[in-house]
Amino acid sequence: MKKTILSALIFAPLFAGCVSTADNSGDLDRNAVVAELTTRMDTLGYQYPVDVVPGINEFLNASAMVLERQYKVMSQYRTSTDHLDARKFLYANKDASPEELEAAIVKFDAGAKNEDEKIGHKLATYNEANEAIYQQNVELATQLTIESAKSALLLTEYRNEVAAALTLSAGSSVMSMFADDENEAENPKDIGVALLKAKDQLALALEANEIIELEQATIASINERQLTLEAKN
Repeated sequence: MKKTILSALIFAPLFAGCVSTADNSGDLDRNAVVAELTTRMDTLGYQYPVDVVPGINEFLNASAMVLERQYKVMSQYRTSTDHLDARKFLYANKDASPEELEAAIVKFDAGAKNEDEKIGHKLATYNEANEAIYQQNVELATQLTIESAKSALLLTEYRNEVAAALTLSAGSSVMSMFADDENEAENPKDIGVALLKAKDQLALALEANEIIELEQATIASINERQLTLEAKN
């Protein structure tokens, strides 16, 4: 598991707000975060093929394709509307350590009137239902690592062009540089601008990947606990 449940502390601002298993605030919070991120993806764009300069076109297209794939996975994650109780519980305990999480499950299940109300098995079922999403996310994480390494090398190799693009933008976003030309914004011809856009595409994809990975890390901790309890019984 790449991240422990303590990683939730890093992303806590994403899920700020009081969350209770008695209402749907956690679900609303989750949807708001993902909706905002997908909007940023749409605004930046992920159109391809891109044709700027032979030698970097392959990287630029790969970055666009990674963002498009991550966008689709994020959309699946966003529209997963089943297992509401499990998601509420996850958000209610987003800042818990593994020990605190285990205590929360025990306490919750102790107050359940019957087996159907217990949260432990619901969390395990939720994980199974989202396994395809998580698997795609893991594959994309590997690709993101590869393309991010290429990005770092190309940004160094074309540092003069990138610096010129940054100077031209004067602190504005890459997209705003071509705000008056929609087609050019989707497929910039300037090397520096194109590389900066690819860098932003990978950054957005990574942000989405980490949000999904964080929830999977939480689920994994819960499943490990369930397996331990089953082994004892």
